[in-house]
Amino acid sequence: MNSPKVSVIIPAFNAAETLAEAVASVVNGSHKHLEILIVDDCSTDDTSNVGARLAKQDSRIKFYRNPQNYGVSKSRNLMIKRATGKYVAFLDSDDTWEPNKLEVCLKMLADNPEVKTVAHALRYLDKRGNKLSYVPTYPTTKAEMQAIKETGESPWVFPSSVVVDRSILLKEGGFAEDWEVGEDTELFTKLAQKHGLLAATAPLGNYRIRGNSLTDKHWLKKRIASECVKENQLRRLRGEKELSLNEYEQLCFNSLPLLPRLNKFREILALHYMRKLGQSWLNREVLPTIVYGVATTVLNPQATVHKWKWMKTHEKLSHQTAEGISHSAELNRQRSSEIERFS
Repeated sequence: MNSPKVSVIIPAFNAAETLAEAVASVVNGSHKHLEILIVDDCSTDDTSNVGARLAKQDSRIKFYRNPQNYGVSKSRNLMIKRATGKYVAFLDSDDTWEPNKLEVCLKMLADNPEVKTVAHALRYLDKRGNKLSYVPTYPTTKAEMQAIKETGESPWVFPSSVVVDRSILLKEGGFAEDWEVGEDTELFTKLAQKHGLLAATAPLGNYRIRGNSLTDKHWLKKRIASECVKENQLRRLRGEKELSLNEYEQLCFNSLPLLPRLNKFREILALHYMRKLGQSWLNREVLPTIVYGVATTVLNPQATVHKWKWMKTHEKLSHQTAEGISHSAELNRQRSSEIERFS
């Protein structure tokens, strides 16, 4: 088999309702040379039974259960060590892929040998499972990729979109296990700066909107983690010692005088409410949208205006994406009809 093997890592915690759908989106894809590593992080629902059943149905699926709750970073790292593919792809247990996701990503890697990590844009999945809106990605050009290497910018990618050379993951040590949140941003930023990351603009996967994610539960730590990543990017470029997450939190937040710290907290809280505003708006939840809209307006009026513009822009992008997909499907149907007519 000439096509490279891909190890798809799916960490799962209380994902009984969505795990089978996530796995099916991989199995039904156009790239067949793969293995799927599901790791249950001590779920309290039926995730373990679902995972074990899926593994019995397809020899490419392997199911593991942690002896205790390790968290998503250690769970992923354990599977990276067990993986046997040349490339590793990550998929969250409540997200899904489009059928050509791996095919497109592997072609990007083959066409750009200097790039060791690729990703792509996404669409949101609302609570009813409908695909909507458009989640952009960055960097999508080699000029943008170079900017990350030179200026310390961070990429904009989600774990379920990433495909990376396994040897690079092992070299960099995988995900930071002492980061409760933000560990994906930390790793992918490092990969982008040191080894090159390029993303496709096509939405090749679907990200489910959740109201009880780790980012929601630990929103303050998530924002501090993101700022720590930016600081360490600049330190890496200057050849300086990088800070641990605890060091950064102490130096750049906890040690601030009271008023600057309260102002920073206000800005972070506004960003958190804006994220909740976006979730509610996409799920068409009227009351929460109004509540979070008012809260963000009070905390940061200017940022709220930008958020509304952002949501309108992405609604337009969603329509354009849907129209583009429909147009491509129609062209494919026309080509198929022509082939049948002349065959």
